[in-house]
Amino acid sequence: MKAIVLSIILCFSSTLFAQDNDSGKTMLIAYYSQSGHTLEMAQAVEKGAKSIGVTVLTKSVEDITKEELLAADAIVVGSPVYNANVAPEVQKFINSWPFEGSPLKDKLGAAFVTAGGISAGEETTQLSILRSMLIFGMIVVGGPEWSQAFGASAVHAESPFDSNEMNTAFTKKGERLGKRVGKLLLKLK
Repeated sequence: MKAIVLSIILCFSSTLFAQDNDSGKTMLIAYYSQSGHTLEMAQAVEKGAKSIGVTVLTKSVEDITKEELLAADAIVVGSPVYNANVAPEVQKFINSWPFEGSPLKDKLGAAFVTAGGISAGEETTQLSILRSMLIFGMIVVGGPEWSQAFGASAVHAESPFDSNEMNTAFTKKGERLGKRVGKLLLKLK
């Protein structure tokens, strides 16, 4: 009897998981990366979203088409910090978003950034991205806990984080952000 009940539970669980995989919801992770650090964070966000069955398209802001932008149900933007603001390439991408008819309204939006140093403008850069999303009527999503309230950020050039590899504490924050946005996306079926 226990084996039958367990089989039913496993079958029901896999059916639920398959439905999540076939949700038809897509997350676009748009990033700009000159040195590879922001790309690494984009891949962490992608890993978190994919871990719960969300379809993800991860591309550099320079390669995203208008059709890909409009087709996405969630848009997560990542930028290196440039003078406490987004990189010019990211701003150009955001400035290209269509405004007429509010086609981005009610899409989920989130942000992640990488910076050379601690307190080098991570939060102001995240807020810049989130403010832009609000202008377009998007639903802004922060990180899953107080320690990453504005999304996810990483530091890569100031001690003790100045090694050749990204500190796993930061990539874990990226994964948690991807997972949170993904879960919310799946809830909006």
